[in-house]
Amino acid sequence: ARGPSDSGQRDGQPSRQYWDDITGEQLDSTLVEQAIAEALGTYAKHGVYRKVPIGDCYAQTGKAPIKVRWVITSKGDRQSPDYRARLVAKEIKTDQRLDLFAAESPLEAKKFLFSLAMSRRATSGRPLKLQFIDIKRAYFHAKAVRDVYVDLPEQDSTPGMCGRLEYAMYGTRDAGASWASVYSSALTFMGCVPGVASPCSQYRPDLPVVVV
Repeated sequence: ARGPSDSGQRDGQPSRQYWDDITGEQLDSTLVEQAIAEALGTYAKHGVYRKVPIGDCYAQTGKAPIKVRWVITSKGDRQSPDYRARLVAKEIKTDQRLDLFAAESPLEAKKFLFSLAMSRRATSGRPLKLQFIDIKRAYFHAKAVRDVYVDLPEQDSTPGMCGRLEYAMYGTRDAGASWASVYSSALTFMGCVPGVASPCSQYRPDLPVVVV
């Protein structure tokens, strides 16, 4: 979150304050810390990073681990708060790496799906079903393909240790490319063929199935 900062008193101890990264609104500290604890549980469940000595990082990369920060947002409102916490690596682009590029699906591809659905209904009377799928924690399904070391968040810190990524983390330069490789391989396994204009658009030659 933007912050956090320590100010005020709570039971004789400084209370930590957090602000929404999008709106800048101050958030309830207790709910934020619950969201952070839940996020750390998800990281542990997926085994996103493995704790290793900081010396390993210097030996492999010649520099310090990448800094991290919490990005906190509220998906709800004051009456029904829904806080989300995401640990993000602050990897800075310092060179041109085409192998780290990840394509984005063009808006025209989604418009084409809507047009295809309506055209099919008009010509055959059998509409296509449009399904929108959200992959939760998508990057955590993509294995790390580089030696990337990150600082540990203070809630999971161990003196002298850092985290070596086992799976992609938000904020790393190759996270998008790694995830694209995962879903592309899965679609190919299911018989899909990537489009010529955009690899984000795929189809089944033997079935009326189109994926964006």
